[in-house]
Amino acid sequence: MTEILKAMAMSASILLPVIILVVVISIAAVKRGEIAMGGAHGHGVAADASGTAALAAKKPGAVVVENPGVLEILGLGTAIFVVAVLILLAASIVAHM
Repeated sequence: MTEILKAMAMSASILLPVIILVVVISIAAVKRGEIAMGGAHGHGVAADASGTAALAAKKPGAVVVENPGVLEILGLGTAIFVVAVLILLAASIVAHM
């Protein structure tokens, strides 16, 4: 029984910072989306939906950068996951040699 509790405590100590990081990133993403949609009135942030177009119009030669799409983000996440799994697989193979 002691080994099980030890393993659970170790798992919790690894997962707790990950959960906290996910929550903080989610809060930041929601706030960024709120600002982009114009919900940040009174906070000193310009609530212009076409902010990049207005910036490009002000500066000649400025490049308008589009936000990445959902498929691009999912593809990048999948690629990072695959690379991480391959690194772990290589580490496991090296450890068992």
